[in-house]
Amino acid sequence: MKVGIFNELVYGYMIEVKGSSRHPLGQLAYRIISGNTWYDSRAVLEDQKIGHYLHIPPRDVIGIQIIANIISLPVNYGVMRWVLATKYDYLTGKLEDPSGQWTAQDFTSYNTEGIMYALVGPKKLFASSYFSPVLWGFLVGGVAPALIWFLHQRFPRARFDLWNTTIFFASAATFRGNLSTGPFTTIIVGTVFNYYLYRYRHIWWNKWAYISGAALDTGFSLNLLFIFLFLGTTGTVMVNWWGNNKINTERCFALDK
Repeated sequence: MKVGIFNELVYGYMIEVKGSSRHPLGQLAYRIISGNTWYDSRAVLEDQKIGHYLHIPPRDVIGIQIIANIISLPVNYGVMRWVLATKYDYLTGKLEDPSGQWTAQDFTSYNTEGIMYALVGPKKLFASSYFSPVLWGFLVGGVAPALIWFLHQRFPRARFDLWNTTIFFASAATFRGNLSTGPFTTIIVGTVFNYYLYRYRHIWWNKWAYISGAALDTGFSLNLLFIFLFLGTTGTVMVNWWGNNKINTERCFALDK
């Protein structure tokens, strides 16, 4: 379960106990404030770790993060206004995007979660037979690490110590239900770096693995920016080849209505 969804669950129980307003916007505001606090804190720690490996002073890393956040505010707001001005009919479902890209799945998801946890409430939601099995996830998540530890103590040669339940469940939580480009690329790069290079080119891995990871993240972000500026805003049709889909290049299909 993601932190944002867990915060929504907590908010739902809070307003049920307090008898507060059940407007979905309250739930959304609570999710944004509480969730972003955690995600931004994690980003600070991640950047500080990368800065440590690159021998960048922590004060300089914080300064860069502050500058980046200041720049991102008007940029994100401008992009949001542009999307609303040019893609509004696609987002509301009035028109269907022929490229299959502007389907507003995230916005629909946020609205649905607001209805689930604010209007309906967790108590009524999980009382149904359809959603009640979800609560067993808390038990599984709590027992799984202890089970892995016990198996490692009982069968040390089986290398259960390499099993990380947090990474496994976090990856399962982000599964999109289709073969998108993200997980496929992650598996390939992760296998090359953390299996082949770690075992057979460990000196190179020890020196360049984290730097390569930072370089790949930077290149990915720049690639998204260039695609948005030079392809997304001009209505350019992506090349159709065996690695993508003619209707939706990212294979992120909207659900049937």
